[in-house]
Amino acid sequence: MNAIQIDYSKVVTRAEWLEARRSLLAKEKDLTRARDRLNADRRRLPMVEIDKPYVFEGPDGQATLLDLFEGRHQLIVYHFMWRWKNGEPLDEGCPSCSAWTDELTRGHLNSLRTRGTNFCLVSRAPLEKLTAFKKRMGWILPWHSSFGSDFNYDFHVTQDESIAPLEYNYKTKAEHQRDGTGYYFEGEQPFDLPGLSCFLRRGHKVYHTYSTYGRGGEAVGGSHYLLDLTALGRQEEWEKRMKDDL
Repeated sequence: MNAIQIDYSKVVTRAEWLEARRSLLAKEKDLTRARDRLNADRRRLPMVEIDKPYVFEGPDGQATLLDLFEGRHQLIVYHFMWRWKNGEPLDEGCPSCSAWTDELTRGHLNSLRTRGTNFCLVSRAPLEKLTAFKKRMGWILPWHSSFGSDFNYDFHVTQDESIAPLEYNYKTKAEHQRDGTGYYFEGEQPFDLPGLSCFLRRGHKVYHTYSTYGRGGEAVGGSHYLLDLTALGRQEEWEKRMKDDL
């Protein structure tokens, strides 16, 4: 394990710490209220009917997008990145997506399902690759393959300029290059990027209500948000740059 270079905060009295903590608490409450307002705006987003007949491969054979709801009103799809080389799928998924998925327990799904919401993973790799990796990881999450369908391309989590102009997180390649995030499009095409999409069912009709990409997937919590509460944080380089900018 690499040694961590710790930038310690100054040591103060309990009274000084309490004053600083109360000041931070006011900012935390502002953020909580702002997040509540943002969530309300998200719930008011309009929705788009999905009329393309996507077909997925799962443990029970072929499935439509409607089938992925498993009879529930809502569906959350995590666009799980798969690793490819020279146009061929490897035997393992993206390490970051794997870590994110590994933190989802059975309890997470139970809480969702009691509120009429299903959750599943969808990847572009062939089903046999997903099944073997799922067994190796000991996961019980539903996982479907979108291999051979337009699903990943339509939701901009697979990038291939021979099929469609590059787009990610609602920005074109040119916009990302202008904003300093052109690194999203580095690598041999086609390649996958992460995302999370939400759908709502009304009878037999399915509607797309929301998608988020990049760091937007962190909003569901997990170890990153727990580390954000600690003195050392996530221990990533970008955090130091933020501190230097203050």
